[in-house]
Amino acid sequence: MPVSDAPLTAFPVSPLAQRLFALAADAGHEARIVGGAVRDWQAGYEIGDIDMAVAAPIELFAGICRDAGLRVIETGLSHGTVTIAQDGENIEVTQTRVDLETDGRHARVGFSTDWVADASRRDFTINAIYLDADGRIDDPLGGLADLRGGVLRFAGEAAQRVEEDALRMLRYCRFLPRFGGGRPDAAALAAIAGGANAASALSGERVAAECRKLFGMPQAGPGVGVLHSTGLDQGALGLSIDPSRLEWLDGDALAEDPATLSWAATSQAWLVRLAVVMPEGAAAHLADRMRLSREERRCLEALDRADPENVCRALGTDRWRRAAYDIRKTGMSPAAVLAVASARAGRAVAATHLAEIHGWQPPVFPVTGADLLSHGVDKGPALGEMLRRLEQHWVTADFRPGRADLVALIGSE
Repeated sequence: MPVSDAPLTAFPVSPLAQRLFALAADAGHEARIVGGAVRDWQAGYEIGDIDMAVAAPIELFAGICRDAGLRVIETGLSHGTVTIAQDGENIEVTQTRVDLETDGRHARVGFSTDWVADASRRDFTINAIYLDADGRIDDPLGGLADLRGGVLRFAGEAAQRVEEDALRMLRYCRFLPRFGGGRPDAAALAAIAGGANAASALSGERVAAECRKLFGMPQAGPGVGVLHSTGLDQGALGLSIDPSRLEWLDGDALAEDPATLSWAATSQAWLVRLAVVMPEGAAAHLADRMRLSREERRCLEALDRADPENVCRALGTDRWRRAAYDIRKTGMSPAAVLAVASARAGRAVAATHLAEIHGWQPPVFPVTGADLLSHGVDKGPALGEMLRRLEQHWVTADFRPGRADLVALIGSE
């Protein structure tokens, strides 16, 4: 097994991770950091949550941690996993294991002290890189070479990894743009195409969690392409998407630089890309399939309803502020609406224009109901209708009339 001499100090080992290393060693067991934290550290990305593996039955190690005063949360005991908590930090710890039975969603696992066997049951080679207590890297499946070469491979037999957990197919699509150089592995493509139908059994929440991450990336194109080319879109989403439309966003419309287009980093960004590639009229279906929140459903349906020609015409001229004002009142981003409409219409839109629309702060309508009451307008529907007409006049006049000018119109209404 390839081993490096990278010093442990190069990896920011948290206080809880240090404690777990020590507890395992004192009990005669070995613990290692594994998965995303090691992968991202080696790739030069910011390190997120730390996960660890321990070569001991999980019930035994959980007892050791409890005796040491640590909080143990049995998040997945039947799958060989617990979460250890201390001082606001959580680390998921999994026993070294092998899968005994799988059904595409859940696995019955068995304990094994074989680190190679443990690595072989993980999803991808780049997630099977270990860091031990002495700061050495153990890379039994060649994950480091894959990481450095921009290759995303399933660990071991791709078809078997997919059969064990159908979610891994969506994870492959999500990891591909960031770690696979946008070039899918042939064995992975074949495995996903062969197992795509199994994704229909995945829960909506699990599908949505992966889609939020995939469609939330500015460079999502390659992963979305695999989602479609393998038929995984039909399996996971229940419909066929059109990744080619993303070409209208990958340039200017969804700039990566938040200073250029800050809304692209907001919670609406993933829904924008999803709305672009989905068939028109599919928002309700996707919201049901992924069990989206009420706000996400509202946003996706609004993006879906917008007529591309009308939106491009209204927001594409120098008088775009009128349409933007009305869209803002619905709680939507005019820039998001225009980005989707333009992509659906097959038109390019400049990032500078989108940034201007998104950054525009609409003026506040200067007339209130109290102003109308003081000028003799009675309470009730008539007051609301009067306010609506005055506001429409104000918008049509490019927001120029002031309060006095608008109030002067009351008598002529």
